[in-house]
Amino acid sequence: MRTLCVTSGKGGVGKTTLSINLGIALARAGRKVLLLDGDLGLANLNVMLGIIPKHTIHDVIRGHKTLAQVVIQTPYGLDLIAGANGIAELADLGERERAQVMHDLEDLNGYDVLIIDTGAGIGDNVVRFVLAADDVLIVTTPHPTSLTDAYGIIKTILAKESKPLKLLVNCAPSPADAKRVATRLAGVTDRFMNGTLEFIGHVPVDSLIEKSILAQKPHLILNPGSTSARCIEQAATRLVNGHSPNLTSSLGRFLKRLIGH
Repeated sequence: MRTLCVTSGKGGVGKTTLSINLGIALARAGRKVLLLDGDLGLANLNVMLGIIPKHTIHDVIRGHKTLAQVVIQTPYGLDLIAGANGIAELADLGERERAQVMHDLEDLNGYDVLIIDTGAGIGDNVVRFVLAADDVLIVTTPHPTSLTDAYGIIKTILAKESKPLKLLVNCAPSPADAKRVATRLAGVTDRFMNGTLEFIGHVPVDSLIEKSILAQKPHLILNPGSTSARCIEQAATRLVNGHSPNLTSSLGRFLKRLIGH
Protein backbone atom coordinates (compact mmCIF):
# COMPACT_ATOMS: atom_id res chain seq x y z
CA MET A 1 0.00 0.00 0.00
CA ARG A 2 1.47 3.34 -1.05
CA THR A 3 0.49 6.29 1.12
CA LEU A 4 -0.53 9.66 -0.32
CA CYS A 5 -1.25 12.65 1.90
CA VAL A 6 -3.42 15.40 0.41
CA THR A 7 -2.98 18.61 2.35
CA SER A 8 -3.20 22.39 2.07
CA GLY A 9 -2.20 25.47 3.97
CA LYS A 10 -5.78 26.60 4.41
CA GLY A 11 -9.33 25.32 4.16
CA GLY A 12 -11.67 25.94 1.27
CA VAL A 13 -9.26 25.12 -1.56
CA GLY A 14 -11.01 21.90 -2.62
CA LYS A 15 -8.68 19.42 -0.93
CA THR A 16 -11.39 16.95 0.13
CA THR A 17 -13.16 17.07 -3.23
CA LEU A 18 -9.87 16.38 -4.98
CA SER A 19 -9.00 13.53 -2.60
CA ILE A 20 -12.25 11.79 -3.50
CA ASN A 21 -12.03 12.35 -7.23
CA LEU A 22 -8.33 11.49 -7.47
CA GLY A 23 -9.19 8.28 -5.60
CA ILE A 24 -11.92 7.46 -8.11
CA ALA A 25 -9.56 8.17 -11.02
CA LEU A 26 -6.94 5.84 -9.51
CA ALA A 27 -9.59 3.16 -8.94
CA ARG A 28 -10.66 3.43 -12.58
CA ALA A 29 -7.01 2.96 -13.54
CA GLY A 30 -7.01 -0.40 -11.78
CA ARG A 31 -5.72 0.55 -8.32
CA LYS A 32 -7.42 -0.64 -5.14
CA VAL A 33 -7.91 2.59 -3.17
CA LEU A 34 -8.65 3.27 0.49
CA LEU A 35 -9.60 6.78 1.64
CA LEU A 36 -8.82 7.75 5.23
CA ASP A 37 -10.34 10.89 6.72
CA GLY A 38 -7.35 12.44 8.45
CA ASP A 39 -9.30 15.53 9.50
CA LEU A 40 -10.00 13.64 12.70
CA GLY A 41 -12.04 16.23 14.55
CA LEU A 42 -13.98 17.73 11.64
CA ALA A 43 -14.51 14.91 9.20
CA ASN A 44 -16.31 15.47 5.91
CA LEU A 45 -15.28 12.81 3.38
CA ASN A 46 -18.44 10.82 4.11
CA VAL A 47 -20.55 13.99 3.85
CA MET A 48 -19.11 14.72 0.41
CA LEU A 49 -19.92 11.15 -0.62
CA GLY A 50 -23.47 11.27 0.75
CA ILE A 51 -22.71 8.42 3.16
CA ILE A 52 -23.93 8.16 6.75
CA PRO A 53 -21.42 5.83 8.44
CA LYS A 54 -22.56 3.32 11.04
CA HIS A 55 -19.08 3.30 12.52
CA THR A 56 -16.20 5.76 12.36
CA ILE A 57 -12.60 6.03 13.47
CA HIS A 58 -13.98 7.11 16.87
CA ASP A 59 -15.09 3.52 17.45
CA VAL A 60 -11.52 2.42 16.80
CA ILE A 61 -10.08 4.95 19.23
CA ARG A 62 -12.53 3.75 21.88
CA GLY A 63 -11.48 0.16 21.28
CA HIS A 64 -14.96 -0.91 20.15
CA LYS A 65 -13.96 -1.74 16.57
CA THR A 66 -10.87 -2.41 14.49
CA LEU A 67 -10.14 -0.34 11.40
CA ALA A 68 -11.04 -3.31 9.22
CA GLN A 69 -14.51 -3.35 10.83
CA VAL A 70 -15.21 0.32 10.05
CA VAL A 71 -14.17 0.24 6.37
CA ILE A 72 -17.08 1.34 4.17
CA GLN A 73 -17.42 0.11 0.60
CA THR A 74 -18.64 3.04 -1.49
CA PRO A 75 -20.55 2.76 -4.78
CA TYR A 76 -17.66 4.47 -6.55
CA GLY A 77 -15.01 1.78 -6.64
CA LEU A 78 -13.05 2.84 -3.58
CA ASP A 79 -13.32 2.22 0.17
CA LEU A 80 -13.57 4.72 3.01
CA ILE A 81 -12.65 5.00 6.66
CA ALA A 82 -14.82 7.83 7.96
CA GLY A 83 -13.73 10.33 10.57
CA ALA A 84 -15.79 11.49 13.52
CA ASN A 85 -17.33 14.84 12.75
CA GLY A 86 -17.26 17.31 15.59
CA ILE A 87 -15.64 15.11 18.24
CA ALA A 88 -13.01 17.46 19.62
CA GLU A 89 -11.00 14.79 21.43
CA LEU A 90 -9.96 13.31 18.10
CA ALA A 91 -8.50 16.55 16.82
CA ASP A 92 -5.23 15.93 18.64
CA LEU A 93 -4.66 12.23 19.23
CA GLY A 94 -2.27 11.09 21.93
CA GLU A 95 0.55 8.67 21.22
CA ARG A 96 -1.36 5.61 22.43
CA GLU A 97 -4.45 6.35 20.33
CA ARG A 98 -2.39 7.18 17.24
CA ALA A 99 -0.42 3.97 17.63
CA GLN A 100 -3.65 1.97 17.92
CA VAL A 101 -5.11 3.42 14.74
CA MET A 102 -1.92 3.00 12.76
CA HIS A 103 -1.22 -0.54 13.91
CA ASP A 104 -4.76 -1.47 12.87
CA LEU A 105 -3.82 -0.35 9.37
CA GLU A 106 -1.48 -3.31 9.15
CA ASP A 107 -4.52 -5.60 9.12
CA LEU A 108 -5.92 -3.95 6.00
CA ASN A 109 -4.68 -6.00 3.07
CA GLY A 110 -5.19 -5.78 -0.66
CA TYR A 111 -4.99 -2.01 -1.17
CA ASP A 112 -2.58 -0.35 -3.57
CA VAL A 113 -3.05 3.23 -2.40
CA LEU A 114 -4.03 4.83 0.91
CA ILE A 115 -5.16 8.43 0.40
CA ILE A 116 -5.19 10.50 3.58
CA ASP A 117 -7.27 13.67 3.42
CA THR A 118 -5.71 15.76 6.18
CA GLY A 119 -7.11 18.74 7.99
CA ALA A 120 -6.04 22.15 6.77
CA GLY A 121 -3.18 24.04 8.37
CA ILE A 122 -0.04 22.87 10.15
CA GLY A 123 -1.37 21.14 13.28
CA ASP A 124 0.56 18.28 14.86
CA ASN A 125 -1.55 15.51 13.28
CA VAL A 126 -1.31 17.07 9.82
CA VAL A 127 2.48 17.34 10.02
CA ARG A 128 2.80 13.76 11.34
CA PHE A 129 0.70 12.35 8.49
CA VAL A 130 2.63 14.39 5.93
CA LEU A 131 6.08 13.42 7.15
CA ALA A 132 5.14 9.74 7.31
CA ALA A 133 3.55 9.48 3.85
CA ASP A 134 5.33 8.30 0.71
CA ASP A 135 3.84 11.09 -1.37
CA VAL A 136 2.55 14.52 -0.36
CA LEU A 137 0.19 16.52 -2.57
CA ILE A 138 -0.14 20.23 -1.77
CA VAL A 139 -3.40 21.75 -3.01
CA THR A 140 -3.62 25.49 -3.56
CA THR A 141 -5.58 28.00 -5.59
CA PRO A 142 -4.22 31.13 -7.30
CA HIS A 143 -5.73 33.29 -4.54
CA PRO A 144 -2.97 35.24 -2.72
CA THR A 145 -3.99 34.00 0.76
CA SER A 146 -4.04 30.41 -0.48
CA LEU A 147 -0.56 30.83 -1.94
CA THR A 148 0.75 32.32 1.29
CA ASP A 149 -0.65 29.42 3.30
CA ALA A 150 0.63 26.86 0.78
CA TYR A 151 4.08 28.36 1.18
CA GLY A 152 3.64 28.07 4.95
CA ILE A 153 2.85 24.35 4.89
CA ILE A 154 5.71 23.70 2.41
CA LYS A 155 8.12 25.60 4.67
CA THR A 156 6.92 23.69 7.74
CA ILE A 157 7.37 20.31 6.04
CA LEU A 158 10.79 21.02 4.58
CA ALA A 159 12.08 22.53 7.81
CA LYS A 160 11.59 19.10 9.37
CA GLU A 161 12.62 16.89 6.47
CA SER A 162 13.80 17.28 2.92
CA LYS A 163 11.36 15.36 0.76
CA PRO A 164 9.86 15.74 -2.71
CA LEU A 165 6.44 17.37 -2.73
CA LYS A 166 3.78 17.53 -5.42
CA LEU A 167 1.53 20.49 -6.27
CA LEU A 168 -1.95 20.69 -7.78
CA VAL A 169 -3.45 24.11 -8.53
CA ASN A 170 -7.22 24.10 -8.13
CA CYS A 171 -9.74 26.65 -9.43
CA ALA A 172 -7.29 27.93 -12.01
CA PRO A 173 -8.68 30.54 -14.44
CA SER A 174 -6.37 29.15 -17.15
CA PRO A 175 -3.50 26.70 -17.61
CA ALA A 176 -1.14 29.67 -17.85
CA ASP A 177 -2.30 30.99 -14.49
CA ALA A 178 -1.78 27.57 -12.91
CA LYS A 179 1.72 27.35 -14.39
CA ARG A 180 2.61 30.77 -13.01
CA VAL A 181 1.48 29.69 -9.53
CA ALA A 182 3.52 26.50 -9.77
CA THR A 183 6.62 28.32 -11.04
CA ARG A 184 6.38 30.88 -8.25
CA LEU A 185 6.05 28.30 -5.47
CA ALA A 186 8.66 25.97 -6.96
CA GLY A 187 11.10 28.87 -7.35
CA VAL A 188 10.81 29.80 -3.69
CA THR A 189 11.10 26.16 -2.66
CA ASP A 190 14.23 25.58 -4.76
CA ARG A 191 15.89 28.82 -3.71
CA PHE A 192 15.28 28.92 0.02
CA MET A 193 14.54 25.34 1.04
CA ASN A 194 16.17 21.98 0.55
CA GLY A 195 13.33 20.33 -1.32
CA THR A 196 11.52 19.97 -4.61
CA LEU A 197 7.98 20.77 -5.70
CA GLU A 198 6.64 18.87 -8.71
CA PHE A 199 3.69 20.42 -10.54
CA ILE A 200 1.33 17.57 -11.48
CA GLY A 201 -1.45 19.66 -13.00
CA HIS A 202 -4.35 21.99 -12.45
CA VAL A 203 -8.13 21.88 -12.26
CA PRO A 204 -9.97 24.75 -13.94
CA VAL A 205 -12.77 26.74 -12.38
CA ASP A 206 -15.93 24.75 -13.07
CA SER A 207 -19.42 25.37 -11.68
CA LEU A 208 -20.19 21.67 -12.20
CA ILE A 209 -17.80 20.82 -9.36
CA GLU A 210 -19.77 22.96 -6.93
CA LYS A 211 -23.00 21.37 -8.14
CA SER A 212 -21.56 17.91 -7.52
CA ILE A 213 -20.63 18.95 -3.97
CA LEU A 214 -24.18 20.15 -3.32
CA ALA A 215 -25.50 16.88 -4.76
CA GLN A 216 -23.09 14.90 -2.52
CA LYS A 217 -21.93 12.92 -5.54
CA PRO A 218 -18.37 12.78 -6.93
CA HIS A 219 -17.64 15.08 -9.84
CA LEU A 220 -16.07 12.27 -11.90
CA ILE A 221 -19.30 10.28 -11.56
CA LEU A 222 -21.71 13.10 -12.43
CA ASN A 223 -19.62 14.90 -15.04
CA PRO A 224 -17.09 12.42 -16.47
CA GLY A 225 -16.77 14.20 -19.80
CA SER A 226 -16.01 17.66 -18.40
CA THR A 227 -12.65 19.34 -18.92
CA SER A 228 -12.11 19.54 -15.16
CA ALA A 229 -12.74 15.79 -14.78
CA ARG A 230 -10.17 15.05 -17.47
CA CYS A 231 -7.68 17.31 -15.68
CA ILE A 232 -8.20 15.36 -12.45
CA GLU A 233 -7.65 12.09 -14.30
CA GLN A 234 -4.44 13.43 -15.84
CA ALA A 235 -3.20 14.53 -12.40
CA ALA A 236 -3.97 11.06 -11.02
CA THR A 237 -1.95 9.49 -13.82
CA ARG A 238 1.03 11.71 -12.99
CA LEU A 239 0.70 10.77 -9.32
CA VAL A 240 1.28 7.09 -10.02
CA ASN A 241 3.67 7.32 -12.96
CA GLY A 242 7.02 5.77 -12.11
CA HIS A 243 5.70 3.99 -8.99
CA SER A 244 5.65 0.21 -8.69
CA PRO A 245 2.13 -0.97 -7.74
CA ASN A 246 3.67 -3.62 -5.47
CA LEU A 247 5.53 -1.67 -2.78
CA THR A 248 5.03 -4.14 0.04
CA SER A 249 7.21 -2.31 2.55
CA SER A 250 5.49 1.04 2.08
CA LEU A 251 2.76 0.68 4.72
CA GLY A 252 5.14 -0.63 7.36
CA ARG A 253 7.48 2.28 6.72
CA PHE A 254 4.58 4.72 6.94
CA LEU A 255 3.43 3.32 10.29
CA LYS A 256 6.91 3.38 11.80
CA ARG A 257 7.47 6.96 10.71
CA LEU A 258 4.06 8.12 11.87
CA ILE A 259 4.36 6.67 15.34
CA GLY A 260 8.03 7.46 15.69
CA HIS A 261 7.86 11.17 14.86
